Parts: sequence; structure tokens; C-alpha cells
Amino acid sequence: MWRSMIFSILLAAAVVMGEPPAKPKVAVFPLSGSATEQLREQVGFSLRSKLDRDGIYQVIDGFAMKEAVADLAEPINRASSLAQVRAIGDELEAEILIWGDLSKDSGGAVLNLNVFDRLQLDPNPHTLSKLIARPTDLRFVTEQILQTLPGVRRFEHPSEQAVQDDPTARDSWQANPNLITNGTFDADGSWNFIYLDINQPIKLQNRLPAPDEAIITEIDGNRVLAMRLSQTSAENNGLAVLSQSIPIEPNTRYRLSFRYQSAGPKLHVFVKGYTRFANINGEQVEREIYRRQVPPTGDTEGAWVTIVDELNPQHVAFPVQTLKIDLYAYLYPGLLMFDDITLKAVGGQTRNAADDAIDKPIDRPGN
Repeated sequence: MWRSMIFSILLAAAVVMGEPPAKPKVAVFPLSGSATEQLREQVGFSLRSKLDRDGIYQVIDGFAMKEAVADLAEPINRASSLAQVRAIGDELEAEILIWGDLSKDSGGAVLNLNVFDRLQLDPNPHTLSKLIARPTDLRFVTEQILQTLPGVRRFEHPSEQAVQDDPTARDSWQANPNLITNGTFDADGSWNFIYLDINQPIKLQNRLPAPDEAIITEIDGNRVLAMRLSQTSAENNGLAVLSQSIPIEPNTRYRLSFRYQSAGPKLHVFVKGYTRFANINGEQVEREIYRRQVPPTGDTEGAWVTIVDELNPQHVAFPVQTLKIDLYAYLYPGLLMFDDITLKAVGGQTRNAADDAIDKPIDRPGN
């Protein structure tokens, strides 16, 4: 409780002073233990990627963390002293440190972590232990751990029933216009490629993309968006392509459809909702207040797969005025392609925003 109070006080002070609050740096150390290296890296990547996309903290990437411990005689593990870990954290200017190990167990794998941040009143690290019995447990285990950090919002997951089919929705899907600009990638622009410090419009090229690049290209006479992930980008930040802003109507349900083909990369598509407000300088700026995660999918083994999902863009306190489609891929290297991205209004909303959103208001601009 005290940690959350201190965090909130510092955040509020920065807002009152008219300055954007600095994001505390988080260092997630490479995990030790008897579990396979692949699983240990997946857990570390899951912690970093989920925390990074929440937007509250600045997460040091996995490559930099490996570099930071490369010269140590012994790897960092759960028994490593706080003094040793803090010394490395100081060099990285990290306020929050997470380290430990992942070891084989008869029931799967046990994750033992130490979490320390400089805002806590308790001078000792907090110790967390979680069992990963099945691969599907990984998502929930990492989320439970990250939600112990101050300011991290509760993670939400899409409904298992992605689409509510009814006559109104079917008729609307047939009749209503596609709200996506350049959803079939017939021209340059309208989508921005995002990777590290790169944020640029995608261009039409007469070739396949180079590693860590996204372009529009022609495949078998059809233009598609193509991105290629290297091992480095797949295991760290991932690649993303973001649409232009899409104006929407209040109290309206929308349906998203797209085709994709993956030769390896894990796919996460997010629909982000924004409202506009005047900042301290009187300028109109966007603030992200809604996020829908389309159920994630992976390698399609050369086949084109169609994904359909529905969303009810809303916030308990603010109007969601515009949407952006975030095509995000990570985890495995390889080529990924998209086509026929469609967003249409399909009727009235079928879900109301949860009241507990008032307890955790959105306090950051959208990415």
C-alpha cells in the first residue's frame, strides 16, 4: 500500500508541475536455473514485453541486460545478494530490479523471483514463487508478478467468444463502409512502421522486407503489408505497424477482420482507443484510454488465415473518439504478412465498461 501511495504522490506532483512524469527504469535480469534456456528467455521476454506495453515503466531490453552480466564469473540467480544486483542496476540507472531463476519441477517449472524497487519502505527485496505447470500458465504467472508493481493496471483478456453474430451485425457488415484507410495496401502510407527509434510511413517496394523492416510489396499479384523479424527484434521489442486514427461513433460496436500469414512470428493485434484533451499549453493531444487485444495467434505454416474480432470501445469516464490498429509481432523471427484489414460498425454495444476503471484512470498518452 505504501509503495503505491508514494508512486501516486510522485506522479501527481509531476502532473501538477506541468511536466510529464519520468518513467522508472526496470531491469529484468536473465534468469538462471535448470529449466531450458528457451523457456527461461521466454519468461524474461514475457515480463519485459508486458511491462513495456503497459507504458508505466521504461524497460531495459533483453540484449542490454545480457551485456550487463556478460562478464560476471557466476550468473545472477535468486541467491545473489542485493548489493551485487544493485551495483549492476546502478550502472543501468534502474530503479526496479527483478532477478531469480526458473527450475524444473515434477509439476512443470517453478519461477522464483526477487523484486526490489527504491520507492519501497522495506529495505529487503520481495520474494515471489510461481508454478508454471503448462505453457498457457506463462501469461497469467507473469501478469500476477507484474501487478505487484505500483501503477501497473490489471491485465484484461478478450472474451473467448470473439464475435456475436446476429442479423443486425450481418447486415451492417455487408452494408457499412470499411473505416480503415489503405486496408488492402494498394498505396504508400496510412500506416507507420515502429521499431526502437524508427517511426516512419511504410512504402511500396519491389522486394521482400529486409530484417527488422516493414514494407508494402506484391505477392502473387496481390499487394500486402510484409514485415520481417530478426532474432534480436523478436526476442526484445518486436515490430509494430500502426494505422492512422479512425474516427468512431459513441455507443457503437465494431468488427475487425484481417488476413495474415506467418512463417514464425507470434502475432498480437491491438485496437487502441483515444480521446482528445487540452494539455497544459492548451494544445489538443491524444490520450489512450481503451485497448482491446485480439486473441493472439502464431505460425500459419504457409497458409493465409482470417481473424475476426469485435470490440465495444468505451471508457467509464471519457469518450473514445478515435481508434488505431496496432499490428504487433514478436517472440520468433521470420516473415509476417497482412492483407484485407477491415473495420466496420455492426450495431449497438454489447458490453459496458467496468466501474473499477475509475480506480485506475489512464494517465499516459497513447503510443
